[in-house]
Amino acid sequence: MSKNTVGSLAELVGGQVQGDPALEITGVNDLRLAKSGEICFVRDQKYIELARKSGAGALLVHETLDVEAVQVVVKDVHAAFAKIALHFHPVPRAEEHFIHPSAEIDPAAVIDQPVQIGAMAVIEANVQIGAGTVIRSGCVLAEGSRLGTDCLLYPRVVLYAGVQLGNRVVVHAGSVIGSDGFGYASDEGRWLKLPQLGSVLIEDDVEIGANTTIDRATLGLTRIGPRSKLDNLIHVGHNCDFGADNAVAGFSAFSGSTIMGNRVNCAGHTVSAGHLKVADDVRIGGNSVIYGDVEEPGDYIGYPLQKKSRWGRTLHILNRLVEMQEKLRGLVRDKEESGKGKSE
Repeated sequence: MSKNTVGSLAELVGGQVQGDPALEITGVNDLRLAKSGEICFVRDQKYIELARKSGAGALLVHETLDVEAVQVVVKDVHAAFAKIALHFHPVPRAEEHFIHPSAEIDPAAVIDQPVQIGAMAVIEANVQIGAGTVIRSGCVLAEGSRLGTDCLLYPRVVLYAGVQLGNRVVVHAGSVIGSDGFGYASDEGRWLKLPQLGSVLIEDDVEIGANTTIDRATLGLTRIGPRSKLDNLIHVGHNCDFGADNAVAGFSAFSGSTIMGNRVNCAGHTVSAGHLKVADDVRIGGNSVIYGDVEEPGDYIGYPLQKKSRWGRTLHILNRLVEMQEKLRGLVRDKEESGKGKSE
């Protein structure tokens, strides 16, 4: 295995080296903990003093700093660090074929080689699993579900029947994909179950956090577009359709038929009503509630959702409501007293 040097890592991220490019790098670390063979990143001016005291051998920086460590100057420090960290710690892929003896695998399953399947996993009939895929212990892949190449399912992931995963999809522990959508019809005050006959499509390079649930469609598909990232503890309702490169933080919930464009970012605890559309390149602040369509790109926040600039003004007024009320009462009082004086 070839050594990793500052020079080779700089080439990986398109950076310029200030110092010795032949310095060997063995891994990444935090500025406070790093040793001479490790590389760190300095993303903000407030960390410069910490960088001067760090034992790191190399630093990723946006501009040259007055420090002793070798530096790699890059346009985007955070993205460069992610690439280097992933270089040292790649997502697990199956290199050798291994199936644990306790795994239950239906003879009608189609499993390419190599894959790794952990203890007590259940693979039902007509499941298809692509080469390079790793399935950890306790996962359940129901009949007819399909996984592309190089996927990674952490322990206790459940794929319901017919769910489709693309290539390089990562699903973290405890997540459930393809459970029934919340579909019921009222029959004279009594709820009748509406069968959920659709499925779920998770496209290439999606990552789904722990204990997230994605409901199958009533008819058709619930879809998560390529390269999208979902955090832990998210609920995606039936027939939702998320475009490419979306990022959704934890505790968010989306009612059925929420249609997201591309590059939509939602901070934590974003909630949406159903049957609405969000345009491309929308960024939504935490604890927001989406009640209607968002038709223009931009920054939004609030309950109900509004432009971030307007929400700031609204919040400023809300914070002054008590004082404004007292002032208004005073004006009313003065007017009433003035009226009494004139009548006398």
